[in-house]
Amino acid sequence: MKKYILHITMALLILGATACDDYLEVDNHTATTEDNFYQTEEDAYAALYAAYNATTDDKGGTNEFEFFLNMCSDDMFTGGGSSSDGTDIRRFEKHKMLATDWQHDQFWWRGYVGIYRTNVAMQKIPDITFEDETEKARIMAELKFIRAYIYSNLVRMYENIPLITEPITLADADVGQAHPDEVYEQIASDYLAAIEDLPETVEGEEGRVTKYAAQAMLARVYLFYTGFYSQTEMPGVTLNTISSLLDNIIEDKHYGLVDNFADLWLVSGSDEAYYSKEHVYQIPYSYNGKGASRGDVQFYGLRDLSNTSTYAAGWGFGTIHPDVYSIFEPADVRRNATILDANSEVGENEYSNSYQHTGYYFKKYTPLSRFVDDPAFSGHPDGRTVVRYADVLLMAAELSLKGGTFTRSAQSYYEEVRARAGFSTHPPVSADRIFEERRKEFFGEGLRYWDLLRRGIDVADAAISNNYEAPFDVTFDKATRGVWPIADVQIQLSSSSSKPLKQNAGY
Repeated sequence: MKKYILHITMALLILGATACDDYLEVDNHTATTEDNFYQTEEDAYAALYAAYNATTDDKGGTNEFEFFLNMCSDDMFTGGGSSSDGTDIRRFEKHKMLATDWQHDQFWWRGYVGIYRTNVAMQKIPDITFEDETEKARIMAELKFIRAYIYSNLVRMYENIPLITEPITLADADVGQAHPDEVYEQIASDYLAAIEDLPETVEGEEGRVTKYAAQAMLARVYLFYTGFYSQTEMPGVTLNTISSLLDNIIEDKHYGLVDNFADLWLVSGSDEAYYSKEHVYQIPYSYNGKGASRGDVQFYGLRDLSNTSTYAAGWGFGTIHPDVYSIFEPADVRRNATILDANSEVGENEYSNSYQHTGYYFKKYTPLSRFVDDPAFSGHPDGRTVVRYADVLLMAAELSLKGGTFTRSAQSYYEEVRARAGFSTHPPVSADRIFEERRKEFFGEGLRYWDLLRRGIDVADAAISNNYEAPFDVTFDKATRGVWPIADVQIQLSSSSSKPLKQNAGY
């Protein structure tokens, strides 16, 4: 397997000094401070790695927000060991989240740590002398990408968030909550600026971003904004610009679909699961103490698993209803690569049933025995796929139907994805069929919830709310519009400021 070069493992850099009385003041020759850091190219890279680290940092349990997006969608049930196992996770599934649920504080904390790191680095790095000034420009572009990526997640999850684009101290921290339009405009500005100085390829430096990643991510945010807010354009960018960016990715041919869909996932045993030609942007992980490992993988594994040389035991979260299994046609190669039919493939007596047991589990990221070196191991090296070329094709098809200009037709983009899935005939492309294809193609990758919300609250309600019997019943809370609660601890911390945070509607 190709090993990634960029190991994102650095902790938050604490850059500051404590004032003392004159007679105690001495020169500190060992501590890292803002006065003696940001002096060399090596310092700049350290700051960059610290910023990347904010996209993977885990502060307890699973902190991969895509896991919780899956629970909020109509893709999965919580599962787990019992009705009392993962009750906080179950609140995501049932759309009864609390502002005191620890995940919201962690998502918020991790996001603003990353934003702080990028803001400080972007202020300091321009003063560093580089042997190659184009490399400095590249690092600055990467920092803009990271900031845009973090803001795009925070604004979609919490909507009413502070917009901070330069380092601040406690003395000037009364920034309040920005209008979402301001945040989206900043996201567009950062991604567009990043595109100018990011390279087309990163061979040998896997884990660093490219200009194509910025182009694809901006298109995704554009589609969410225009759909969720029922607008024809997004602040700072137009349909024509987005269409051109996606068309450029396709026509430059740096990316393509892997031949076998299953090869995208480590469970297939393929080397293509890391940095294949289809991965436009993937966040790398490691395991056994070698960098960050994915906590959510352990959640997805079968409980008390025995008698298998392929899969490792986990905690049985993310069960899948048979009705969802049946959305895949038998001829669709994505079904068996995406969903584990545990009774058929493993044996119904070879594992313990999860709560909300259905017999179907999430296969793409199920833990694997070959990565288990000791009984206490709970990590996994699966990369977190953020955007694939298949998404680029389906976004292009969708925007083409909306009036965007592309080299090829919406039908051809749609058919390319379906052909890889095993289909030789294809119905006429439509918005409904594109969304149906997106659900099957990206099942469990954290995109379904955003796709439902951007089609309208009524569409999300119709898909997520069901008439299943308990404990499978779910009722979407339309009062929240699908937005998550701002962590109560953050509300309390801001209560004494001149611009305290206001809780989102419905909470």
